[in-house]
Amino acid sequence: MNAGNTIRSTIRPATKALARPQVLLDAAQPAALPQDDGISYVYERACTAGDQNALDPVTCPQMNAQCDAQDDGILVNWIEVNNNVQPATQTPTGRSSCMYPGEPLEPPVEGAAAPEEAPIVITLAEFQKQPVLASVIISQPSNFGLRNAHSNIYAEAREQEFTFEFQDATIVLKARPVAYQWNYGDGTSATTTTPGGPVQGDAFDTETPTSHQYAQTGDFNLTLTTFFAGDYSVDGGPFQPVAGEAAVVSVPHLMSIWRTQGHNVSQNCIENPTGIGCEAPTR
Repeated sequence: MNAGNTIRSTIRPATKALARPQVLLDAAQPAALPQDDGISYVYERACTAGDQNALDPVTCPQMNAQCDAQDDGILVNWIEVNNNVQPATQTPTGRSSCMYPGEPLEPPVEGAAAPEEAPIVITLAEFQKQPVLASVIISQPSNFGLRNAHSNIYAEAREQEFTFEFQDATIVLKARPVAYQWNYGDGTSATTTTPGGPVQGDAFDTETPTSHQYAQTGDFNLTLTTFFAGDYSVDGGPFQPVAGEAAVVSVPHLMSIWRTQGHNVSQNCIENPTGIGCEAPTR
């Protein structure tokens, strides 16, 4: 058994391929040969059904947990194959059973009680499909900073809630921001657990948990990835966590970094509009 692929195997159970009764008229008459009714079964891993045969490291252990009679139990779903028509048809039986290493596997007898339904699991891939809104990047003052000074940059992020249908169940999914990965556009980056926030008064050279010092002048595209943790409820049941965090990328934010020069002057810019420092700054 290859643990990296969904297993489909054909099994012909005695319940479906019954031999016709043998009637012996005399010692010279041969016994009737068993007749194949054209019905067989295939099975596939329950955890990969409909997922392009990709073994999910989160879903599979949870679904296989009910097969705990022995180690390494695997939950499989049974599909009936009708070979009496061409092409052969495959119909899910709605029945499941457990596969254990080294033991023969027989399809469940028709009419037998179905095992407990596998739990519905919202994976990280399903979480990522939801339209989670990205954080908004804000700089103070807007899009502007000074070389070697602390530029205050922060994110506006919020918790979000989604309701959708999944595997015939109603899912309520809550997403909350938990971490922020900053790429400042100058070759440096940082990760914080706080989004930061505005500062009062003079915003130049005010150090904050999310501020950044640019060592060079120029224009820099700052990017941010916000990581959201998820909790979901199935049909109004208790909330349980999604394994992993959804990464949501924000729209890039342009930062223009300027240099400063110090001079002693005797007049302010109102008195002398053309004086040093009164014209537009240069890079």
